[in-house]
Amino acid sequence: MRLALCGMPSAGKSTLFAALAGRRNAGAGRSEANLALLNVPDERVDKLSALYSPKKTTYAQINFVDPPPPPAKPEDPAAKLPAELGHADGLVQVVRNFDGGLGAPDAAGEYRDFLDELILHDLITVERRLERIAAERKRGRDIDNEEIGLLNRALEMLNNEQMLDADPEIPDHPKLRGFGLLTAKPRVVVANNAEDDPEPPDLGTEAPPVVVRAAIEAELAELEPEEAAEFMADLGMAESALDRLIFAAYAACRLISFFTVGEDEVRAWTITQGTLAQQAAGVIHSDLERGFIRAEIMRHQDILDMGSEAAVKKAGLMKVVGKEHLVSDGEVLHVRFNV
Repeated sequence: MRLALCGMPSAGKSTLFAALAGRRNAGAGRSEANLALLNVPDERVDKLSALYSPKKTTYAQINFVDPPPPPAKPEDPAAKLPAELGHADGLVQVVRNFDGGLGAPDAAGEYRDFLDELILHDLITVERRLERIAAERKRGRDIDNEEIGLLNRALEMLNNEQMLDADPEIPDHPKLRGFGLLTAKPRVVVANNAEDDPEPPDLGTEAPPVVVRAAIEAELAELEPEEAAEFMADLGMAESALDRLIFAAYAACRLISFFTVGEDEVRAWTITQGTLAQQAAGVIHSDLERGFIRAEIMRHQDILDMGSEAAVKKAGLMKVVGKEHLVSDGEVLHVRFNV
């Protein structure tokens, strides 16, 4: 899962990315020039690992990317935003809520201005696709009426300054997925606050933004865990705001985790809500999906409460399910298969 940082210039995207890429206490897997692969903190994995004492413990992971800026004055208005945004699974919109020598912040205005940029990008994309379809129709080619209907629906919403994620059908529709429509993507809003300001600004949104003091988080990322903990205590910070950002991004993309457990490895696997057992098996390995027979399902909390899988089975709390079972967050799976 790949989330791209975005927002107006000078919002602090690169500072936030530096904090994410340099983070130690969440187990950063690797980082490249503009890509950071981070573990998703999960106390359920910690507790299962303490119970099984496996050779290896693997957390769910999530990617954050800091796209390079587009040309200062692109000839194509559709290229005003980084192309990487269209390839991302979700967006992290960073809003400046600090002075920093840039003048008093207008977080609500900046938030709305960037939404206008997203809407304009999608409006151009949809209009161009409809123009191409019209040209194909004139040349006598077959056209897809369902696609045209969806595009016209999207066009109407965008002309009315509506985000496409307001329509439950558009974001995941296979006929629109390839266009990289930005307002259809999951989005997390981050308020990049001044170092002495922990309060969320009023952006006029239904839910408050995730507050991150990126300058502080970047400093914390450079410290050893013990030093970071001491620094956070001095600042009165109970936890890193980056944890909240990771959780918010995971939730916005409708992601959940299921677990596989054993002496070799305790591991969290990432799937989207609504994934069936056979599809979840395929996340572990394609052979498990291809040869899926059944899955043994237990709740992770039952294993922790009773101390072993054997005790859970004896209590009759293990379920044997088929390929149509909807996997729930926190379930432990043992897949039976034959290939």
